[in-house]
Amino acid sequence: MASATHPPERLKVSDPNSWDTAAAQYNNALGAIHLISLTETLEPPLLAPGARAIDLGAGTGSLTYQLAERYPQLPILATDISPSMLDQLMVNPTANITTQVADMRAPVVGAAGEASFSHVFSTMAIQLLPDPAADGTLMVWARLLIPNGIVAIGVWDFDQNCRPHALWAEAAVAVDPSYVNPPLVIPGHWNGLAQLEDGLKRTGFRDIKARSQHIGFDIGKEEFMRFFWESKNPMTLDRQASFKGDLEKVKLEMGRLLDEVYDGGRSIPLSAGLVVGRKPRVD
Repeated sequence: MASATHPPERLKVSDPNSWDTAAAQYNNALGAIHLISLTETLEPPLLAPGARAIDLGAGTGSLTYQLAERYPQLPILATDISPSMLDQLMVNPTANITTQVADMRAPVVGAAGEASFSHVFSTMAIQLLPDPAADGTLMVWARLLIPNGIVAIGVWDFDQNCRPHALWAEAAVAVDPSYVNPPLVIPGHWNGLAQLEDGLKRTGFRDIKARSQHIGFDIGKEEFMRFFWESKNPMTLDRQASFKGDLEKVKLEMGRLLDEVYDGGRSIPLSAGLVVGRKPRVD
């Protein structure tokens, strides 16, 4: 375990082993219900005969569970590159959820075949890939869909006001004014709604609808501190690893900022970019 003055080695957030260590506590539920609601504005409906959904990069199942609760008759396949994430997802399984270990860049394995799904979902995962439109990932996802099927994708809108990580930077710079917070998104990866919407257009998706959704991270001081310092979330570990000074001092400063600037952790702005679209036409 890293000490306060010797942080852990910098993590690659695309490494499945790093996500395994976060499985028990990682949860990306923020924005899921809003994405489902946006999806419901396009046909075919999730209640249509033969409807079937896949959740790519499902993690611990935040969207999967929201979808299963809202549509208990809808078959849902949840996939993730991390077996531990899926193990956590299945702690409280429902009858309409199945899981499969798969890389979201090439999820067509086993029972998941081309033109097998009416809806393809993914939340807070595609940003781990470099330009998924240019590298063909979005076209792979399109091939999973039936004709006129729907893709629905959510991302963190880092090109808007992402205060959880800005809060970290404020605390770190207060302790070490020379500190430079590394970019949240690896160069070449999408940083928000605009790039996601453009990527779907470049891939040929139709009837695109896009929304920036304020969701907030208003979980309170105690829960935010637990998330940032104890959850082993790869992104928070990455922040900590970038700081070469005394992390205990940063932790104290973060607590002060949460109390004095962020209403005890009850006012932490954060936005998600949500986009839905229809499968490209095949000429």
